[in-house]
Amino acid sequence: MCDRFIIPDKLYGRETEVSTLLQAFERVSLGATEMMLVAGFSGIGKTVVVNEIHKPIVRQRGYFIKGKYDQFQRNIPFSAFVQAFRDLIGQLLTESDLQIQQWRNKILEAVGENGQVIIEVIPKLSRIIGEQPPSIELSNK
Repeated sequence: MCDRFIIPDKLYGRETEVSTLLQAFERVSLGATEMMLVAGFSGIGKTVVVNEIHKPIVRQRGYFIKGKYDQFQRNIPFSAFVQAFRDLIGQLLTESDLQIQQWRNKILEAVGENGQVIIEVIPKLSRIIGEQPPSIELSNK
């Protein structure tokens, strides 16, 4: 008899969902571009399902990022996306100088003249793309 309650690490009953996410990763690793959103009621195991695919993705040298909306960040627009991209920038900063330079080029191409806008939300991005010119101020009209 055991005097402690131990919750197993095994995930039960979510094989289909985990498989769907891993199939998306497989497609992306072959060149596709995708974003997966996991939705559902509170407490049904969304985080556990997402965490289940973390190890296989990292094992294949993929970048695994996630963001989570919660009740305390409702007033922050796109908080889950910001959280996910802050995590990505942290991962990118651990790469070699050559890889960081490649990411710098890709990111600068993607953000165009809006680099400073992104840096204001994700300050560590400046360590990859450098300081950016001030963003153009939009009028309220």
